[in-house]
Amino acid sequence: MSLVHLDDERKKGFPSHVYLLNYKDYFYLLEAIRLLRDYVDEEGRTFNFDVYDLDPGDGQASMAEIIDTLNMASLFAARRVICVKNFQKIKKADVNRMAKYVENPSPMSVLCLFSQLKDKGDKPSDKSHKTTVPFTLKTITLDFNERELNGWAQKKIASYGCTIAVEAVNFLKDLCGDSVSRFANELDKLTLLGRKEIGITDVEEAVFGTKGYTIFQVADAIGKGNKSAALAMYTKIRDGLDDTMVLGALNWQMERKMAPLRCFEQLNDVNKAVRSTNPNYPIEFLIYNLCAIFPQAR
Repeated sequence: MSLVHLDDERKKGFPSHVYLLNYKDYFYLLEAIRLLRDYVDEEGRTFNFDVYDLDPGDGQASMAEIIDTLNMASLFAARRVICVKNFQKIKKADVNRMAKYVENPSPMSVLCLFSQLKDKGDKPSDKSHKTTVPFTLKTITLDFNERELNGWAQKKIASYGCTIAVEAVNFLKDLCGDSVSRFANELDKLTLLGRKEIGITDVEEAVFGTKGYTIFQVADAIGKGNKSAALAMYTKIRDGLDDTMVLGALNWQMERKMAPLRCFEQLNDVNKAVRSTNPNYPIEFLIYNLCAIFPQAR
């Protein structure tokens, strides 16, 4: 299941009264809330739409407040829509209160409980992602599969009157890794280039800018084993670059060069270090090591 399935539920008028919506990337939370708000706003009744947050802090909502809102009559519309963010952080004391509501939900409301799933980088001891509830809910995992994400990207670009090559979409996904939020932001940047047809070079320009050299030229120098040229070019363009996206670009180029397995082992090790143990890992050191794998061009 994915956002597509949530949209199917919307088209059917949300036959269930309560939904548990799981997601990993924050992007899916924002897209789902936008979809739900648009559903309520079809008749211009956004006052029948409320968003609450269970995350501890100044804006934390009480369960009593949420349930009171759920039981309120909707104004000038068939049903009220209530969204609750960070359901994975529900207090134990509130679980039974929510269970009682789920047993007898208001026919005037649709309740959407958003729960962020544990990410690979979370520590095993992190308990904030554990939601154990004594009731069964209509559950949808919002994350797109690869085909759905590609289709969403094409539609998003088309909404700006542009087209984007499939290879450019795949390249951008590689650059952004598993961050769909970053992928969506970079798509928005592409539309600012003023191009009707967007290709790989346009993606590189939008992500890395034009500073005399490109990350592609760095990768070419690596493939020739030219340490001095690769390092000199990278030094001139590195300021302001995101290390994760640099790694994605290098990985993309190494795949097309049919690079030895050792290259990808190096890239994978550094990617893990940048994401967890050593976020300030010197990319120059990686470039030096990658160059050493290729024979020096003569």
